[in-house]
Amino acid sequence: MRVLGEAMIARFAKKHSASRKPLLRFLEIAGAADWPHFPALKRSFAAADYTSNGTIIFNIGANKYRLAATVNFEKQILLIDRVLTHEEYTREDF
Repeated sequence: MRVLGEAMIARFAKKHSASRKPLLRFLEIAGAADWPHFPALKRSFAAADYTSNGTIIFNIGANKYRLAATVNFEKQILLIDRVLTHEEYTREDF
């Protein structure tokens, strides 16, 4: 899987230092993945969920952080849309 938007993770981790390690682990797993469809992604990230607009929400760092991304399974591209704390996510309208 090609991951786009790593700079967003770097900015977030700079502001929230405890998120750095779990976010780097996410990048490692996603970057090495070959997910042909959502059920395959769920085998890597069991807590991932689709939203009504097609965004996939990943729970990161024992549910302390949320990563919102769009995944094109055919092209094998994951585009990071947003990285949020759990508290910020609960205020977001996905």
